[in-house]
Amino acid sequence: MHPTPLLRDDYQRIVRRAHDNLASLNLTSDTGPGVRPAVLESWNRSLDRLRDPAGVRVRMAYEADQLAEVRRRHPFSSIMGLLQSHLIEPAKEAGLLVALGDEQGRLLWVEGERAVRSRAETMGFVPGTDWSEDVMGTSAPGLALRSRGAVQISQAEHFSAEVHSWSCSAVPVTHPLTGQVLGIIDVTGGDDAVSSIVLPLLNSTAQAAGAGLSKLYTPDVGRPSAAATGQGAYLEVTGPRPYLFGTDGGQIALSGRHAEILLLLARSREGISSAGLVDRLWALGGSEVTVRAEMARLRRTIAHLGDLSVEARPYRLRGDIDNDVERTHRALTQGDVETALKLYRGQVLPESNAPGVREIGAELEALMRENLLQNGTWQQLWRYSTLGEAKDDSEVLMTVLRLAPPEAPERNAAVVRLEALGY
Repeated sequence: MHPTPLLRDDYQRIVRRAHDNLASLNLTSDTGPGVRPAVLESWNRSLDRLRDPAGVRVRMAYEADQLAEVRRRHPFSSIMGLLQSHLIEPAKEAGLLVALGDEQGRLLWVEGERAVRSRAETMGFVPGTDWSEDVMGTSAPGLALRSRGAVQISQAEHFSAEVHSWSCSAVPVTHPLTGQVLGIIDVTGGDDAVSSIVLPLLNSTAQAAGAGLSKLYTPDVGRPSAAATGQGAYLEVTGPRPYLFGTDGGQIALSGRHAEILLLLARSREGISSAGLVDRLWALGGSEVTVRAEMARLRRTIAHLGDLSVEARPYRLRGDIDNDVERTHRALTQGDVETALKLYRGQVLPESNAPGVREIGAELEALMRENLLQNGTWQQLWRYSTLGEAKDDSEVLMTVLRLAPPEAPERNAAVVRLEALGY
């Protein structure tokens, strides 16, 4: 395998020679022949602000107590599962670090094997530090934010001499509606960090992150808007967190048990007896007394959400209510894979062990997967592969490789993930 242009010995000799003269030169294409123009421009900006490459020092932007709160508020925290499966885990398998930073270049997470993270700590590449161009000079995170595009920086191309044993690739992640930069994703390590497959993997991750974040900024298909009255209640049980939306625009984050009961009742509109709920909620144990207690709590929880209520003997829902499981089923029955994929946020109540819920979930998961494999586009299959239950699905990834055009960056990303699975 031939090294990339950034890693060829002759190029690195040129860069090191030019870097040795940084402190005394205003570099141009004449004084730094052969060095990439974007790197020369960044070096000059860095010289204006930081003066001496040997004197660059990492600045801590967030202490530990601040960092936890900043992480919690940052949009990346809501799609961490996607980032883990799509980028962090494959990079970790390859011995690389993944850094996730905010829109100003301050690192919020640095993920990878402990030994690699320990080595990176010696150059200050740790959560809470500022790796913007203003503070650290030329690096992939800082330059990617400044250019709003994908960047690779190898070895001596870094402004700080202390970083010359490392290479990195980075891309910005943008707001799905406004295009505003929300943060940065970066892969750092040895030569592999600027290999030919890293940028396609980063670009596809940024695209998937934007798609995942779009669900935070726009109403999901089928989810009632805050102003939509008279539509009936809406139960959302796919994905990481269950919600109940009322006819007045109000919403409730449901407990796992209440979400299980509502889903079972929504799927059995004729009603379920106490004994039937015991069988559907517990594989072992459980009792009708416990069911009655949960029902009392559930009634109090949903009392203010319009006309929705729970009746007894048998237990059944009264009031107009729909749910994402039913709507996904209907979309798939009608051959509308795109709508089904937008509705389906992941496994049905993934933390649930209730037999009735697991049966509902297994049926929907199998139906979704089969429809996508039979009728989905490669883009739809790739989006599906970012969900937790599909991240290790080799058949889905192989189908993406078969259908995607040669120039699609997702092809290389699929190869990386398949290699991590041992293919």
